[in-house]
Amino acid sequence: MENNNHISEQFSQKNNTEQSFSQQHSAFKTGKTIPQIIFGSAIWTCILAYILILAGQILGELAVLASGALKSDLGTTAGLYFSFAGIWLVLFLNALIRKNRPLFKAYGTGCKGNNAVNLLIGLLIGIGMNGAAILMAWMHGDIRMYFDKFEPVPFIILFIAVFVQSAAEEMVCRGFIYQRVLRTYRNRFWLAVIINSVFFGMIHLGNNGISAMAVVDLVVTGLLFSAMVYYFDSLWMAMAAHAGWNFTQSILAGLPNSGIVVPYSVFRLDAASARDSFFYNVAFGVEGTVPAITIQVVVLAALVAVGIKLGGKPTDIWAGEET
Repeated sequence: MENNNHISEQFSQKNNTEQSFSQQHSAFKTGKTIPQIIFGSAIWTCILAYILILAGQILGELAVLASGALKSDLGTTAGLYFSFAGIWLVLFLNALIRKNRPLFKAYGTGCKGNNAVNLLIGLLIGIGMNGAAILMAWMHGDIRMYFDKFEPVPFIILFIAVFVQSAAEEMVCRGFIYQRVLRTYRNRFWLAVIINSVFFGMIHLGNNGISAMAVVDLVVTGLLFSAMVYYFDSLWMAMAAHAGWNFTQSILAGLPNSGIVVPYSVFRLDAASARDSFFYNVAFGVEGTVPAITIQVVVLAALVAVGIKLGGKPTDIWAGEET
């Protein structure tokens, strides 16, 4: 009996070895390494995401043009941001495909962290980070601003518009890309975080005033927002933080927002007095500066520390689905 068990164990080990070799052989017979296979799939996900962005922007911009909103400063500003509603549309249409339907959980209340509390926390984080960066640039004398106007209804409309734009980018990067990579490579959240953050930096390469430092800032921002999704299970928190940052910089302060200046804002920048410095980038805004990146890194570290302490676990939207 003991001898038979020994023979059985040897036979089992041989089968396991042959099976392992067979799996390795099937992976390498195409001439690709494991990293190439991994990142090849990830690159395809990013290409698909970029196609969805382009399609959404075309639809959104056509809708804005058809609305005739570009006849005023308010309409032009609102139209710039509302055009991102086209991205919402194509993402929702994509999620209607059967294998993509779990993405609705990430976009909506399927993740327990997508709630009003985290929405408010994210908004305060975004406003606080950008407000601190602006304050430092102002105190250093790099920018001068003057009050222009405050109109309650346009203020609310523009906040909604900025949220639409910011949330669209989050749905693409921290929603679609992040979750698709996780679906393919379970338990490799770091891969999903890195890929979506780099993609986030790359889609801004065509913006005015882009620089190496600005790209670093954008990638760090991607890491920060990814931490909200992973540690707090909340894409909504990332959406709100993104909106808070953009709204404070663009609509409240009237500064360049990733190189884009809008014609309508509460405060206006005295462009003639603005200067490049350690705290401010004339073409890009407070983004792309060491202080802004430092603020984001500090907040990122705090979020990770709190997230670990709370022990929150992100929702696996693909649970029960075939990968």
